[in-house]
Amino acid sequence: MVSERVTVWVPRKFAKACLLGLAAFLLAGLAMAEAQQPAKTTPAAPSAEPSKPESTPVAPSEAQKIPATDYTVSPEDLLDVLIMDVPEVSRTYRVSSNGFLTLPLLPEPIPAAGVTLDQLSHLIATKFHDAGMLNNAQVSVSLKETRLHTVLVSGEVRNPQSFPLLGPTRLIEVLVKVGGLNNSAGDDAIISRGDMGARADVAESARSGAVNPSAKGGSFTLNIRKLVETGDDDTNIYLYPGDRVTVQRAELVYLLGAVARPGGYVLNQSRQQITAIKALALAGDVTSLAKRNKIMIMRRDLSGPPDKRVEIPVNYKAILKGQIADVRLMPDDILFVPESAMTKALRTTASAAVQVATYGSSSLMIYR
Repeated sequence: MVSERVTVWVPRKFAKACLLGLAAFLLAGLAMAEAQQPAKTTPAAPSAEPSKPESTPVAPSEAQKIPATDYTVSPEDLLDVLIMDVPEVSRTYRVSSNGFLTLPLLPEPIPAAGVTLDQLSHLIATKFHDAGMLNNAQVSVSLKETRLHTVLVSGEVRNPQSFPLLGPTRLIEVLVKVGGLNNSAGDDAIISRGDMGARADVAESARSGAVNPSAKGGSFTLNIRKLVETGDDDTNIYLYPGDRVTVQRAELVYLLGAVARPGGYVLNQSRQQITAIKALALAGDVTSLAKRNKIMIMRRDLSGPPDKRVEIPVNYKAILKGQIADVRLMPDDILFVPESAMTKALRTTASAAVQVATYGSSSLMIYR
């Protein structure tokens, strides 16, 4: 028997399509087999901290950034007390004026003043244990607000305020917190020590043998301008809770009218004896429209009402020629230079200048 080979002709395009379909079928089968295998799991890393039960949230504050071991509770402090698993008691409490903290469920107040926050937390836990309520209470106490442990910064600063100060802090750091000095700030600040600051000065005096400014109590004056401009370490003193800083307003003279740069000019140490011509030079001198023969100084009349001023003429040309002495200016003087063609409005302008100098200089440019 002779076998006969039969040859079947298949178009090339059809064969190519079959091969592609077979490849797709095999790939799909492999994907299904892999999906049916159990997924490999990686054991989770152990948590660094055990999970804690939900509790009443306590809003953070600047005061809470201070370690609990460094702060001593004072009367009238506002404290956040958190007791785990006891939300009925976890809330904010005010320490009484005599230094006691009253908590619900406890039969008697807790003496809180004079202990640290950590010590108070342990004391509260002990009180609940002794009362037979919580065997192992987890208590956390944090400072929310304090009245005694603050520093007050007022006067010529950009943002006068009182804020918590829980330990010795350099003066420059406190000034940064209030935004720095105003343009109208003078050279000096009055530092009023609280009890803690006065005690620290007494201790420093005993240690070094030098007499600190407030070693005998009271207040003292500090050149704050020197600190701000040069970073002088001698004036960068420590401030303590209970201290007060009052930045003094600078003494000013006012140049108004036909001058290049009208405004208020600070009388700092280098300009204490400023004269009319020197003040005009600081203001860029008179303009081309100035009536040089009508320049006047309006000075407060100390013997009259607060808004009353006397007029002192300034002979501009004679002073420049050296024929007469220059006129010295005093703090709060107004050097007024009228313009020609303003004769009719001279008194009106002068009156407005008096009001500006009398009721404040917030709308004037202040120059140093």
